[in-house]
Amino acid sequence: MGLDRGQRSFLQWKFGERATFDRVERKLYGHDIGALPRLVKPLVGSTVPDAVVQPTDESEIVELVRWARRQGVPLVPRGKASSGYGGVVPSKGGVVVDFFRMSRVISVDIEALDVRVQPGMTWERLDRELKEHGLTLRLYPSSYPSSTVGGWLAQGGAGFGSYQYGYFSDNVVSATVVQPDASVRELSGDGLDLVSEAEGITGFITDVRLKVQPLEDLEVAGFVCRRAGDLQKLISSVMESGMPVWSIMFINPQMAGMRNRAPEPEHGDGVHKVTLPEAYIAVITYRARDAESVRAPLAELAGGVGARALDDDLAQHEWDNRFKIMLVKRLGPSLVPAEVVVPVENLGAAMEEIESKVHHPVLKEGIIVGKGRGGKPEAVLLGFIPADERTLGYNFMFALSLTIMKIAEKYGGRAYATGLYFSGKADAILGEDKARRLRDYKRSFDPEGVLNPGKVVEGGLLSMALKLAALAEPLARPFGNAIAARVGERPGPEKKGIPGDVAWYAYSCSQCGSCVDSCDQFYGRGWESQSPRGKWYWLREYLEGREKWDQRMVDTFLVCTTCEICDFRCSAALPIEPSWMKLRGALIERDGKMTFPPFEMMAAAISAEGDIWAGYRKDRDAWFPEDLKSRHGPGVTSENVYFAGCTASYVENDIGKASVRLLDAAGVDFTFLGEKESCCATPMLVAGKWEVFTETMKRNIAAVKEAGADTVISSCPACDMMWRTVYPEWSEKLGIDYGITAKHYSEVVAEKIRAGEFEFPQPDGEQVKVTWHDSCHIGRASGVYEPPRELIKALGADFVEMDHNREEGL
Repeated sequence: MGLDRGQRSFLQWKFGERATFDRVERKLYGHDIGALPRLVKPLVGSTVPDAVVQPTDESEIVELVRWARRQGVPLVPRGKASSGYGGVVPSKGGVVVDFFRMSRVISVDIEALDVRVQPGMTWERLDRELKEHGLTLRLYPSSYPSSTVGGWLAQGGAGFGSYQYGYFSDNVVSATVVQPDASVRELSGDGLDLVSEAEGITGFITDVRLKVQPLEDLEVAGFVCRRAGDLQKLISSVMESGMPVWSIMFINPQMAGMRNRAPEPEHGDGVHKVTLPEAYIAVITYRARDAESVRAPLAELAGGVGARALDDDLAQHEWDNRFKIMLVKRLGPSLVPAEVVVPVENLGAAMEEIESKVHHPVLKEGIIVGKGRGGKPEAVLLGFIPADERTLGYNFMFALSLTIMKIAEKYGGRAYATGLYFSGKADAILGEDKARRLRDYKRSFDPEGVLNPGKVVEGGLLSMALKLAALAEPLARPFGNAIAARVGERPGPEKKGIPGDVAWYAYSCSQCGSCVDSCDQFYGRGWESQSPRGKWYWLREYLEGREKWDQRMVDTFLVCTTCEICDFRCSAALPIEPSWMKLRGALIERDGKMTFPPFEMMAAAISAEGDIWAGYRKDRDAWFPEDLKSRHGPGVTSENVYFAGCTASYVENDIGKASVRLLDAAGVDFTFLGEKESCCATPMLVAGKWEVFTETMKRNIAAVKEAGADTVISSCPACDMMWRTVYPEWSEKLGIDYGITAKHYSEVVAEKIRAGEFEFPQPDGEQVKVTWHDSCHIGRASGVYEPPRELIKALGADFVEMDHNREEGL
């Protein structure tokens, strides 16, 4: 039906730039991480909302709910959409309420060990702030880098730390909620049942107060089991022993094998590849202060149930990379999800039956909840079947998720959550009493279904269809098992102008959101289209023929700052920034799309004078110190060239002067190209003007070789990156003999200091406090982290690290 002019005017007036009616933007807020089969999508209908708004405080939500009730406009709450049950998917249009801008810590009580936060706060950010107070989270989900506090309370669930602390709702002190009548209510104790796992149908969470714990060092121990039954015995033995364990997680042999097959990360050191034993692997985490009472008894228990110790390095690797669970998605490139909960006492039998009835690899990661429903221990199984959503067979393989759910129910388990899809199983998932209370509340306080309609206890057409499909599961299973699914990364040919590997990555993206908050393009603008996952989703839509390139989307890809943090954050280790770089050239150079006007000005200046600042080539060496020209100036032969770059040559001359004087003082032999130096051409690569880039690169390489040099020393991070990583790649592609080594000036001077050939004069008086910002280009792109720090410390400064440093530098 859509919004009328008056309704749109209200939202525009109330939220200003924090409201959008843009069609593409709205589409990006109409899904979560799940990928429904094509044959099932018609049962859901259009999931595109009529608008998206981003409130900043509780009062705005109160006013919005009051307006929506009067107007009969559905409201759908959205945290980071990191679940796959459709809880944030609009089923009846309306307005998506994005809590992105409600992400502050309200208060921290160190004595009471609790914290009060707004619902849009992500777990990683919250944990970082807690650590400043000597505190940390009691438990957190596997989606820790991206999911939100309010979202986990609304969805419910378990995570790392649940062995000791149970489900998340067990750790919530209180929650403030805007109810369907726009009144504000604080819930605590049993009252939290009204909002926990309710996914916003009973009210919108505006703040959460949760318990935390003191920050302590953790240790891990890993164990390998041959059979699922042995894994169950190990877990049960740990429980019976009563030893102080904080968390237990595990994977099955199929998951271990697929991780071994997952592609090597293509960029930096985000994930180190290891080879895991293809068996059941349990990783047990405990506090370092409890090591004496845990480690030896744990090893003895493991031996008694036939488990062997996992190498400590592998165990630590598994723990350190516990958030990278989507590495295996690249082998699909899609995954059929099947998340269930089973009692620990039936864990072995349930997993063995799943693996016997499903003839495809079922990849399972598990979290143990020490006190689950009814106080009994439970295992949360995150199951995935590699598949390809682009194929017809995906529709049949999706039915196998019902097979897994049915097996879980046979052994006293249940589906993990309700959402849009499993509202028909609300009694089993939530418990009959809680489901009845939610239905009664909904009928009494929101009979029009304004708050998140069609979810949790309100079954729709899809929910009914899934109930019928569950009855027909024995008939559907053979068809799903018969599909000849291929596993492995296999990019095809270019499609619709998109390189084959980039098209594969678009479907490999799990939409988990790990890339979102750290992306400076996103947090500078705040909308999904500006995030890496938003662009991947748009590319899928384009490849499916549902979207077309326009200048707005071209600009969205071009405006990426190339900081490359997304490559390190991605849970699937996708080469995101390199993929955008390929698209830049395809869009601008090949397809003739427009780049930004400043880039055109830079291109003209580079072609005419060799720099981006429109300075004259004859003035490029005007900054060079006169007293150094005889030793290092243009025309001097050396194995080393100092490459100043455009900014040092025309704008910030002090950078170039300081660099060459430091190199000279350190006894470094070098020369300077002077007027023969041209821009490194980074802007042309980013602009997609690859012809200008390649011609400029060729000139620079020729100039260095003409000077008799084989090493280029830079102070500009972008120049360093080009000579170190980009020029070699392009030279190989174009058949150019390269043979040049790149070094940042800090590396060269640090080498001299370490060799005892140079030292800084030590300052008199009080130490100066100094920090260092890791540049994206010499940091993540080039891996130069320690040399700049060595120079600062050699100066006698008091060196202090920033909160975000090295790979996490912003």
